[in-house]
Amino acid sequence: MNPMYKKTGVFLVLLFSFSCSCKKTTPLGPSPVPYVYVNTQIQTSLPEYTALNNGGGYVYIPGGNKGIIVLQDFTGVFWAFDRTCPYHVTSPCGQIVMGTLKLACGHYAGAKFDSCCASTYGFDGTVTHGPSTYPLKAYRVTATGTPPDVMLTITN
Repeated sequence: MNPMYKKTGVFLVLLFSFSCSCKKTTPLGPSPVPYVYVNTQIQTSLPEYTALNNGGGYVYIPGGNKGIIVLQDFTGVFWAFDRTCPYHVTSPCGQIVMGTLKLACGHYAGAKFDSCCASTYGFDGTVTHGPSTYPLKAYRVTATGTPPDVMLTITN
């Protein structure tokens, strides 16, 4: 075998090994949002939860640290996040609310939105605009049944 091919083969194997061992995201450590035990169920056929039967629909429910937002994205996947902003954990302003096709840190004063830190998040909880570097604290959502009668179990 040609030594040049052998060196190239070894180089490619090493390159492949290193590329597979690298993580795509930088580990940030544990979420700064405090742990609170969550185990709740909601039925999407009940009037207070029917918004969840449509893509982009959401509801706020009690639980978690500063409440929980449950939403359905536009692919039919249900998500549940703690409403505590990971950038402003202790600030009363640091609460997550649904904005126009995004989740945002802040609160409403009447009809006017007051941004706390200008961080925004996608429907999957990832940061879309900083200064926050942590994603939203997610809870596990298990869906059983068929729309519009789906039972959602939200746990951590």
